[in-house]
Amino acid sequence: MTTSSVSPSHTQPIELMEYGPAREVRMGSETAAAITATRLVEARPTEAPGTWSLVPGGRVGAVHVGGVSVHVAPKMPITRLMFLLEYTPHQVAWQRERVELSEHADLLQVIATVFARTADEATRTGLLQGYVSVEESRPVVRGRIREAEQIRLRQGRLLPVEVRYDDFTVDVAENQLLLAATRRLLRFRSVEPRTRQQLMQLRQLMANVSPVIGGSSLPRWTASRLNMRYQPALQLAAVILAGSSFEHEIGSFSVHGFVLNMPKVFEDFLTKALEVALQPHGGQVRTQITVHLDESQLIRIRPDMVWTEGRRPLAVIDAKYKAEKPEGFPDADIYQALAYATALNLSDAHLVYAKGNEPARSCTVRHSGVRIAAHTLDLDKPAPALLEQISRLAQRIVDAAGLP
Repeated sequence: MTTSSVSPSHTQPIELMEYGPAREVRMGSETAAAITATRLVEARPTEAPGTWSLVPGGRVGAVHVGGVSVHVAPKMPITRLMFLLEYTPHQVAWQRERVELSEHADLLQVIATVFARTADEATRTGLLQGYVSVEESRPVVRGRIREAEQIRLRQGRLLPVEVRYDDFTVDVAENQLLLAATRRLLRFRSVEPRTRQQLMQLRQLMANVSPVIGGSSLPRWTASRLNMRYQPALQLAAVILAGSSFEHEIGSFSVHGFVLNMPKVFEDFLTKALEVALQPHGGQVRTQITVHLDESQLIRIRPDMVWTEGRRPLAVIDAKYKAEKPEGFPDADIYQALAYATALNLSDAHLVYAKGNEPARSCTVRHSGVRIAAHTLDLDKPAPALLEQISRLAQRIVDAAGLP
């Protein structure tokens, strides 16, 4: 733990590392509680009055609480994290962006820079336009009269007229999402001036686009030929506006942040990459399915991945970004894998760790004969080497299942 305490600055963020040393900071109890509520770090009281220890875990990103900013950097290189995010449900196409990421040390700066440049490319030839259905009261008829609403609201009066019509406008879901992501990033004072200028220009360009009201659901869009130039920026916007990003009030503080859950990012990557690697062998990779451990079906368990052929399980795989305990073989992970294999009537179970958190080991459980293999992936390797590791892992899973 870093023993020196600091007072939070309104301009300089508190810098931490994922699963790294804690840092002592002087702040009020309300601020500490609000920071803990963001789940980026945990604020624990120390023996010194008014001093809190900020303990980072498996989340990275940035939060701003009142006048305090906390940034947590990922342990892996930023470029590797960008690659992993290509495999999340948002399928962000980072590799297509012509951005020199190595010049940025901060995750928030990378996200903001790539988004600003991608959105600028998307809107350079003008904002996307489309037809939007509008329902409103008008002094003259336009489109179709909403007869039921006219009778209910006007009770026999002819004017104003309740109408519905299609308007060709820039106020479409795609622009609303880009604007929402832009506004979210501009809330961070630490965004570098050049990127902030690009974001402000984008916000000005979208002066006729309706902002997304805080707390409301995000507009939905469908990929098509018409919005193809917008799609990379929309994928980035989805990451910025995901459920792990937020903008709300905690106590008396205005809180906004961008947080990535690294174990979930790792699980999403492993699931998608293994699904692709196992395709030549047939079957289907199913995620988070519910199975029962007991005959009465009272105890439910949910493995991360089950590779199946029809209704027959072929293998069970669980992603473990970080071991349950730092030293030795993680007992809780073994118990969990054994339960999965037993419930699915499999002779093998697979645990996949990020290298550096747990060594590769295997064991055979006494009296049951269940083999539990712990594999590791080196996330520091370049993308081609990382995918090669996935291919070798898939082959081990195929061999353990006794398939050709």
